Amino acid sequence: MANVTKLGSGKQPPRAVEFIDEVDGKRVRPRLRLGVVTHDFAEEVRRRVESLLSTKRLNQDIKPELAAWLAGLPVTLYDKLARLRLCPSRTPESDAPTLGEWVKKYVAQRRSDLKPASIERLQQTADRLVAFFGESMKIDAIKRSGAADWRAAMADESLAEGTIRLHARNAKTMFSEAVDRELIPKSPFAKLKSSAVAAEKGRIISLEETERLLAECPSLQWRVLLGLARFGGLRVSSETHGVTWADVDWERKRLRVYAPKTNSTRFVPIVPALLTLLQDAFDAAEEGTTSIITLSRNNLHRSFLAIQMRSGVVEWDDLFQTLRRSCESDLAKRYPQHAVSQWIGHSMKVSEKHYLMVDDGLFEAASNDPVLRGRKRSSKSPHRVAFSRGLFSSRE
Repeated sequence: MANVTKLGSGKQPPRAVEFIDEVDGKRVRPRLRLGVVTHDFAEEVRRRVESLLSTKRLNQDIKPELAAWLAGLPVTLYDKLARLRLCPSRTPESDAPTLGEWVKKYVAQRRSDLKPASIERLQQTADRLVAFFGESMKIDAIKRSGAADWRAAMADESLAEGTIRLHARNAKTMFSEAVDRELIPKSPFAKLKSSAVAAEKGRIISLEETERLLAECPSLQWRVLLGLARFGGLRVSSETHGVTWADVDWERKRLRVYAPKTNSTRFVPIVPALLTLLQDAFDAAEEGTTSIITLSRNNLHRSFLAIQMRSGVVEWDDLFQTLRRSCESDLAKRYPQHAVSQWIGHSMKVSEKHYLMVDDGLFEAASNDPVLRGRKRSSKSPHRVAFSRGLFSSRE
């Protein structure tokens, strides 16, 4: 226990904090002289001294909040605490930048090579680091235990695991760069779990459900937008609103798609269901129109929720992303996965972890497959018949 004591009389006498400690196996009662300070300040120091004593006796790392408080102290008071063996000595002075200086510099230097959305997420991580550790804390004073506490604090806020891991990845990147620049010997965030969490894949939006959704679309433009997402696997709205009529290869039935997310271009097969929609939209387009989708990007989710409600299709999470996943799952039933992943625009590993889903039709086809019963294979197996219907049949 520590207590505040007055070192004189009068309205504002000098004050000190006295406490019991053990030095070289002996109990001692040191006195931390504060000078003429307010009662509230003296009480704050008393509480901090008790925390430092507890940390010392339990041989623990100084907690981030306490370390931030120490970092903000005047040199004279900090040195008094150091001489009483309650905190590390500040000498020699660290050459490492403060956390506030480093994250500000790092984010600024990444603006030239990262997209605005990525910069925004990086800034959010920087803000969380500064809010937790304090702007004035030296980056070499952050320890692994502090990094673990930072991650635990985000979990206490009930943030999604995927969001926590995103911030952990960003912190790793920022501090790995500090290691590369020889500002710190090692990154305190290196051991944090930060790999991407597999998506909650939800369910497949069936072709019958898609037809019901198409029937409730208020315009041809909305039907084409839905078709590009469900039958072409395009991202809404970054990809759907970027394709033009010049990107349509009518003869070879291919659609050229630029992906801002990956800064790459791919070609998507125009399946019959999508071809019909594109033909209708082309015939209806005004002369001189270049973009296939002319809908505003604003309020797309809200408008689609209204379509969903009118159709009677059971609601699902991740409105447009689920349509894209459903498209890939359908294509993967018929074509090699390396081709499907290329059409959708990501690696096979990403497809397996985040996109591909198994529907009841595959279970039924497998359970009734005559080949697996040991019988002679028929000319047209049930599962091939099932897969040849729907998505790949033209409406003509």
